[in-house]
Amino acid sequence: MKRPVLLAKILAPLIAVAFVIGGGALFVLYKEILEDQRHAFLRLAVINAELINAVAADNRPDEPGNDKDPAFNAILSQIHSAFNNLSSLDASGELFIVRREGDQIRILVHQERKVEKDDHPALISITDPYAEPMLAALSGYAGTSWVTDSHDHDVLTAYAPAQNLGVAVVVGIPKDKLLEPFVSTSIALIIIGIAAIGLATAFTHSQVTYVINRFLHTQKHLQKALEETHRAQDMLEQALNSISEGFALFDAQDRLVICNDVYRQIYRNHADALKPGATFEEILRTGLARGTFPDAFDVEEIWLADRMAEHHKDNSKLEEQVGDRWILISERRTQDGGIVGVRTDITELKRKERELRDSEKKFRDFTVTASDWVWETDPQHRISQTSIQHIGNVNIDLDALIGKRRDEFTAEPANTPKWHDHYQALDERRPFKDFQYRITMADDAIRTISISGIPVFDDYGIFRGYRGTGRDITDLIESRERFRVAFESVTVGIVFADEKGMIEGFNPEAEKIFGYAAEEVLGQNVSILMPNPDHASHDNYIKNYLGTGDAQIIGIGREVKGKRKNETIFPMNLGIAEMNVQGRRHFIASITDLTVEHALERQLRRSQKMEAIGQLTGGVAHDFNNLLGIIIGNLDLARRQIDETSPVTKFIGKALTAADRGATLTRRLLNFSRQAPEENAAVILNDVLGDLKELVGKSITSSIAFTLSLTENIPPVRINQGDFEDAIINLAVNARDAMPDGGRLTIKTKLTRIDALSSNIVQRIPPGTYVELDVSDNGAGMPPEIGDQIFQPFFTTKERGKGTGLGLAMVYGFVKRSGGYISVYSELGIGTTFRIYLPVADEASQTETGNQRRDDTEPVHGTETILIVDDEQELAEIASIVLNKYGYRTILAHSGKEALEQIEKHPEIDILFTDVIMPGGMNGIELSDRACEMRPGLAVLTCSGFTADVLQERPDDKPIYPLISKPYTNIELAHAVRKTLDITEPA
Repeated sequence: MKRPVLLAKILAPLIAVAFVIGGGALFVLYKEILEDQRHAFLRLAVINAELINAVAADNRPDEPGNDKDPAFNAILSQIHSAFNNLSSLDASGELFIVRREGDQIRILVHQERKVEKDDHPALISITDPYAEPMLAALSGYAGTSWVTDSHDHDVLTAYAPAQNLGVAVVVGIPKDKLLEPFVSTSIALIIIGIAAIGLATAFTHSQVTYVINRFLHTQKHLQKALEETHRAQDMLEQALNSISEGFALFDAQDRLVICNDVYRQIYRNHADALKPGATFEEILRTGLARGTFPDAFDVEEIWLADRMAEHHKDNSKLEEQVGDRWILISERRTQDGGIVGVRTDITELKRKERELRDSEKKFRDFTVTASDWVWETDPQHRISQTSIQHIGNVNIDLDALIGKRRDEFTAEPANTPKWHDHYQALDERRPFKDFQYRITMADDAIRTISISGIPVFDDYGIFRGYRGTGRDITDLIESRERFRVAFESVTVGIVFADEKGMIEGFNPEAEKIFGYAAEEVLGQNVSILMPNPDHASHDNYIKNYLGTGDAQIIGIGREVKGKRKNETIFPMNLGIAEMNVQGRRHFIASITDLTVEHALERQLRRSQKMEAIGQLTGGVAHDFNNLLGIIIGNLDLARRQIDETSPVTKFIGKALTAADRGATLTRRLLNFSRQAPEENAAVILNDVLGDLKELVGKSITSSIAFTLSLTENIPPVRINQGDFEDAIINLAVNARDAMPDGGRLTIKTKLTRIDALSSNIVQRIPPGTYVELDVSDNGAGMPPEIGDQIFQPFFTTKERGKGTGLGLAMVYGFVKRSGGYISVYSELGIGTTFRIYLPVADEASQTETGNQRRDDTEPVHGTETILIVDDEQELAEIASIVLNKYGYRTILAHSGKEALEQIEKHPEIDILFTDVIMPGGMNGIELSDRACEMRPGLAVLTCSGFTADVLQERPDDKPIYPLISKPYTNIELAHAVRKTLDITEPA
């Protein structure tokens, strides 16, 4: 007995402890799950209510005149479809959307459980306990409660109002379903505890694990329910994305709940800030930081405060610029304190409003300033408005017009067919043009006016009268004779045609332009003066204008093509005006021949292009000259150090030859850019051409016959002889390339006197005496489009590698530097002739000689001291080495400032040898002037390959210093130094 008692004493506390622990654990777990279920279902009800509110706010605005029931039913249908697609609620409970109808509550949407389908009445009395949570929700409250349904089931309900639609959302779950896992668990615990107390610990552990698993299982169902809620939210978002306006919902704490894609697109500059939970102010600040709102620039905080104040109003509308778009913002506060916002893009509307304002302003300005006036009549054709009083030459009493028909105040009989037809057109509501009649002015003067008008209808199609313009044409009629005189004497071409395009007048200037006599074209269609396609389309132009009033060419000055009697096509400026005289239309065309202007424009563009490229090539040639000077100097020094029989001498000679070729190319570039040192002298072209005859013959092929035709005793011209020789060779080579199969090349000279009458109209050669040089070939010739470009630098028709494109550009540059003019005439299959006009040299310069030859004799040695100034250190050092070999003592400087310091420091300096172009603010000419001021009698020798403006005309009180051109040879340098020292008189 004691053992069972003892066992009972042992088991009893254990059983009691097990029951207490198990029961306590079940009770706590039950309370926790019950609380989680209550919160989960309450959130589910609130979220669905907020979504219904948002949909209702966007699709069912409270505006007078809207039919609410159809909108309500449509919204309800969308919601019913969305909720019936949910699945997780089917296993856990059921959802209702209800609305009160008098003393009853109607279930509008009911999602039922699939496990146990219980029917609910469609109408529930408000006295039914089951209606209590529904009434609370319909009264604006949200919460949870336990109620008994119509089947006597205890049900946990969660409810929330959707006041924008006047409905409530109720979610419920039966208590037995909620407690079912706990009941089965409790029974299992009692049976297993009594049967095996020894396994109490393990059993308790297993049951607790089981309960936790059940809890997790329940949580899984809840999570699935939430996912279904999110799916429902996604479906609503898709519905919102289907509307054309931007939509957003903010909760009572001003946090973003949902927005559609249009809303994000509008604020795309900071779309990443549009996240659920972000406050409206945070979103705005992100947009401000990224410059989304132009109106907030530099006043961000003020703008933000104003915008937030507008946002928090119960109902607000404003226009706001977002980026480059204009947006209409409509915001309204919901019953739960949230805010629904709609964004409409009104950019196009703003543009049209602005255009309308501009149009209205233009119309007002027109009525005040135009020579015509505007008028309006009422449906009985009585004058209701007119701006005739603003016309300066019209003196009329408005009282004689306002409220009267035109046939009541006209100064002519109104019972004529003209007036009958006019009023018949008015009664038929037809537009009319150019109706002419006479009226009496206040000073009793009779004036003729012409009016045009169109019928006006309101938005309902009701006729409201006529609106149109009027014009006083009296002066036009009286001035017709004056116009005829002007027509015949004006200095531009005038063609007068009727409305069918038939020529009625053709003034003398038009005869000159087109080559027709007036009698040849009178009565002809004006299209004979036009090339195709205008010739073929002209009649359609006029027909279209007469039929529609669409003025494609009337009143528009433009450049077109004309056709002369000899079929040549030429550019002209055409302006066409329309004139209506006594009911007849006439067209007046003013014509200016642009042939000369176009030629001058092409010449100007060519000159400008050559000037720009000349500056570029001059700069390149300057640097290249320095490099060539270093190369030639070092090669010459190296050659002097090597025995003439050495094989290296041959290689050095070839290198020097290549350097000389580079120097020749540089000189051509400088000639073209007009920046080579000017060494012009009086030259007789016949003598130079005679010397060049053999060289020209060698430059062309034996299949080309070369002839010189030189006029005797032509006077000299002032040119650079070397440049002239290069120009002749270039022209000869150009002719050779044009005659690959042989031909004839002729060079002619003659004396030409040009006066005002014989001056070339395109070249504009000033009157004077010129030596004319003609270079002609009978080669292939060239089309005009090639001829217009041949003097452009680097333009060539030769294949790659066979032409630099500088030959003819150099010729052009030589002619212009010599004060001359050049033209080219070419025909395909006939040949090409270049004509060069060089002005005759004045008498003072005719005694000069331009034939300068290179002196290759050994220079005379010296012992003087030479100051060498060059910013190129290597070039200065080479000059120093060369001059030292000829016995001179040298001092080097690399800037003007350093050179002046050396002159002051070394009084033994006998000659200054300086580069002209140097950096540092002082060029070689300025240095020479300063040096001569410091040391009167100091010999000066300058050198340059790029002189630009520094060697242009010097003031009369300034000396002209000797110049040696870069690149120079060592022997040329030694000769130039010796010559300068010998001709300089000591102070």
